[in-house]
Amino acid sequence: MLRIIGKLSTCLVLAAALSACSSDSTSVGATATRAAVVANYSANLSAAYADSVTDETAFKASIDAFLASPSDDTLAAARKSWIDTRAHYMLTEGARFYDGPIDVDPPNHEALINSWPLDESYIDYTTDAKTGAVDETVGIVNRPDVLKDITSDGLDLLNATESDTSISSGYHAVEFLLWGQALKDVGPGERPFTDYVTDGGRKNVDRRTAFLRVAVDGILLHLNAVNDAWAKDADYRSKFNADPDGALTKIFTGLAKFSKGELAGQRINAAYVSKARRDQHDCFSSDTLIDYERDARGVQNLYLGVYGSNTTGPGLDSLVKAVDAELDAKIKTAIQASIDAVVAIPKPFEASIVGDDTAPGRVAIRAAVNSLRAQGDLFGQAASALGLTIEVDDPAAP
Repeated sequence: MLRIIGKLSTCLVLAAALSACSSDSTSVGATATRAAVVANYSANLSAAYADSVTDETAFKASIDAFLASPSDDTLAAARKSWIDTRAHYMLTEGARFYDGPIDVDPPNHEALINSWPLDESYIDYTTDAKTGAVDETVGIVNRPDVLKDITSDGLDLLNATESDTSISSGYHAVEFLLWGQALKDVGPGERPFTDYVTDGGRKNVDRRTAFLRVAVDGILLHLNAVNDAWAKDADYRSKFNADPDGALTKIFTGLAKFSKGELAGQRINAAYVSKARRDQHDCFSSDTLIDYERDARGVQNLYLGVYGSNTTGPGLDSLVKAVDAELDAKIKTAIQASIDAVVAIPKPFEASIVGDDTAPGRVAIRAAVNSLRAQGDLFGQAASALGLTIEVDDPAAP
């Protein structure tokens, strides 16, 4: 899971219901076979990871420009690029939780790309929100005794070693380095560009600069590794495509667990329950709801078999429709309802999680959580209808 916490323990096991549908060559509808659907899924996922690498490469250029000439303008450009760089990656997250290239441990690329929430004091100086007191003795940036030479490998080795929140690698470590702590109740952090200027008033500018640069390099390294695994003719992709039933079991597992356990549970409901803004996904930039919508739309893309210019390849929906048209219609309706529910949460997310349960923001969040959980169960039903057995994370209600 992204939050690097213990896995949800309660599972709903959906038994195989239609064993006659298990043949790799089973035709579904006029054109789609299981093998064709799996091949299309792989091609779309490969394209999304390739786009993620392209996004991160562009982001690296914006970071280089910022560090070469720190200013309000170059910092603003780097921040915008950080938001942009996640546009395609978030669309891939429904393809998790089945020990694919993104999740397989070791090295667990996902944990080194997108772990959260993080303890700011593990990375850099912190400011007390009430007193304004600054502590420049904490964090890897300010402690050469923790990590003498700041390298991507060094940051990866330190990632989550002390606790679940001792995060040193990935998108959110970089987010913190760009925005700084979010000290106000609402809105992004306000780290000044002078934190990266030698005479800007902060200690260890050289180490902070190195941290930001190599953390970006680390994200790119891990994205490339996952992208390579899904590339055409890559060993993992070839084996994945060669076993359509096994692949479909993984695909539906990813969609169900991500919808119900991760997006509904760990990302949205955790912050709903705690009312703590640090539990939201992008707490430093205050752009959490952008990512949640991307996640929800990514699930839709994976189910329909569409991505970018590919709008005609066979999707999972063609398989489900062939065996249970009513269930397919329910799933499509549920996915769109989940997207609409996430979009309906008032921005910013940190303002919506507070108040009593009748507050408009909390009502909207509750609706989104319920919708995503129901969606996860429907993916489980779809797998069962296709003769597959999967487990669906079933997080306890708050």
